[in-house]
Amino acid sequence: MRVLVTGAAGFIGRHVVNLLDRQGYDVHWFDVVAEDAENRADITKPLPRIDGLDAVIHLAAIAAPRECDKDPGRAFDINVNGTLQVLRMALESGARKFVFSSSAHVYDIPPRYFPTDETHPLRLNNTYTTTKILGEQLCQLFWENHGLAYTTLRLFNVYGPGQAPGYFIPDMIAKARKGPILLQGGNTTKDFVHVDDVVWAFASAVDTKFVGSVNIGSGVETQLYTVAKRIADAAGVACIPADEGTYCTRMQANWSRAKHILGWEPTVNVQEGLDAILNEAKITAVR
Repeated sequence: MRVLVTGAAGFIGRHVVNLLDRQGYDVHWFDVVAEDAENRADITKPLPRIDGLDAVIHLAAIAAPRECDKDPGRAFDINVNGTLQVLRMALESGARKFVFSSSAHVYDIPPRYFPTDETHPLRLNNTYTTTKILGEQLCQLFWENHGLAYTTLRLFNVYGPGQAPGYFIPDMIAKARKGPILLQGGNTTKDFVHVDDVVWAFASAVDTKFVGSVNIGSGVETQLYTVAKRIADAAGVACIPADEGTYCTRMQANWSRAKHILGWEPTVNVQEGLDAILNEAKITAVR
């Protein structure tokens, strides 16, 4: 089976390509930052067809909400127009399946109820979520008008080894290396889901006939203070809450549809996943 992965040089993309390779797929990939011309592509421009293509996993996007808000035009070009160009290429190449990487942010933060399932109303609350909702709607448009089947994975708070700065866990590790962590919003909860579990979901989605959205999360609420304190303890520094006047939000996935549709369930809890990251970062995890 020939599968194309876009955004393959990114945090999730690297892990997806590695897993598909191990599973014996004929993997093609591209990314705008690829060093070789064969794998370098700008998804905002028309893309050449790929003969014999069976499926696409579309990960290429601006994934940081703040970056999207800083430059909405660029965000819409990459996240919306880019998705349109990849869908067109997939259709012209004869692909039978399109897997789209979306976000739990489309439910709003915080959502109206917990744990949050896929029937929850969507909300255009910022540039990033708007581009993701429009991307989902483009997938639905190509399904209804052209018969290109799709599965949208709405990812909760993905973490794991190799994650770039700008995300909570790598940023807390960087702070702990310098001294005490002064933490605002520590009562905020996230649904942390390990990248190894996430890539399993993408590989499973390639083969499913299900059309629609699927939550990928652990189903467990974890306070940011709990994570930051574990990192601080491992580094031998203090974690100092500074929550006065800070608005705190919650996230928690209902992943029952993923179990039913993909045979998927989370396997790495946040304590195990964080300990492995701390060990790799040469910070001894707390036992």
